[in-house]
Amino acid sequence: MGYKFDSHRYITRGVAAEIPLYIQLMLFESIEVMRDKVEELDWLQVVKLEGITKDGVSVLRILHEQEVPEGKVEYYLPYEFEGKQTVYVIDDVDHVTMLLASEY
Repeated sequence: MGYKFDSHRYITRGVAAEIPLYIQLMLFESIEVMRDKVEELDWLQVVKLEGITKDGVSVLRILHEQEVPEGKVEYYLPYEFEGKQTVYVIDDVDHVTMLLASEY
């Protein structure tokens, strides 16, 4: 069964406090891109955020990977982001929840 991630979307307090809105929207967009790349989506999508320096510029690396079926979407945004953060997006069929890994 492939999950669609197209139900009502919710975010946790941790996501609201730590992830800016436009980054949240990018994470949901990466799921749309992943859906176009792979046969079906798993119920759990894992996205890793990491602040890095690329070509002398501070950027946010967004790495969205799925193991089965295998797929990968990667973005680099000009945004100063401290450290690393893992975000889960879970499809419970009737709703979709975005949460920090530490909130699971």
